[in-house]
Amino acid sequence: MKLTITVAGLLLLMSGADPGGNGNPPSHSSLTAEQPTLNVATHEPPQAEVAVGGSAPDFSYQGPDSRWRHLHDLTSQGVVLLVFGAAERDLEAMESERDALLDLRVIPVAVLDMKPSRAWASARRLGLRYTVLADPRRVIGHQFNSIDTSRPVTIPSWFLIDHRRTVRGLQHGPLPKQGFTKLAALALGLPHPGATVSTCK
Repeated sequence: MKLTITVAGLLLLMSGADPGGNGNPPSHSSLTAEQPTLNVATHEPPQAEVAVGGSAPDFSYQGPDSRWRHLHDLTSQGVVLLVFGAAERDLEAMESERDALLDLRVIPVAVLDMKPSRAWASARRLGLRYTVLADPRRVIGHQFNSIDTSRPVTIPSWFLIDHRRTVRGLQHGPLPKQGFTKLAALALGLPHPGATVSTCK
């Protein structure tokens, strides 16, 4: 059964956005290629070691309607797969897995260290239907220890975060070539799509 995840207020509707930021809640919408942009709040959680079993930093971001939101707004809709340092081929691979991830109630989110306008253009050009956040000053990346401060550049990494903001899985280094769906299912203790389930009589 195909599962549609709706994320309140994350997506800019071409005809229904609230650019004035009047505080009214935006309408619900299915995940589409229209992506939220990001401005990072001045009061962010302090940088701390992010580990499996620990809490993920509840970072804030500003959507295209000027409303501020937090990571917990995403995790309230499902488990979040937060991916840093994705190249175009990785973004396209995530798109190919989008439906399988949503079937597991996992919401893919890519964090790109580029200006919002460029992140938006990339998402549209690649036909991405999942959420893309721009992190031009790498504030979110720093909170998740995903920045090589000696250069500085974003380190490819991924985090699986449940509704309590508990980190259920993570990895720093090259993004998995075998895909995220199997890794997500394993971290959540779920059978991955296509797996054979044995039955006992």
